[in-house]
Amino acid sequence: MNIILGTLSLAAVAFLSLSPQIPDAFRTGVGNTVVFALSTGLLIAWSVLALMGKPWARYLMLAAALLFYGGILIQNIQIYRSAADAHLATAPLIAQVAAGVIEIVINLWALLSAKTRRYFEHAASAAGRGRRTP
Repeated sequence: MNIILGTLSLAAVAFLSLSPQIPDAFRTGVGNTVVFALSTGLLIAWSVLALMGKPWARYLMLAAALLFYGGILIQNIQIYRSAADAHLATAPLIAQVAAGVIEIVINLWALLSAKTRRYFEHAASAAGRGRRTP
């Protein structure tokens, strides 16, 4: 999930930043783009390393996921508050906020569960014996 969403997010930001068809009002600043690309790149890289069975990578992946999804969640809450103050339709924003919370909960559950801990313990012990994990 993190790899796919991170890749899609990077593609969307690249499109918004590079496409001449996008008005300047919809473009993000260079600083915001760099911070977003860095946090997304770390999420993707650490997710790949965690899937490869590197025990330390799951904590880095969790930190990157909290940073990535938490940033999106905060942004959506701010937009929701602005839309609510202006009496605009907020149902799609409520759905985005709920999706952000769900993404964070899924990452916490998946990376801190007993099953995940056993997977990484097995991966670490197999690596110590010089064998590859299946």
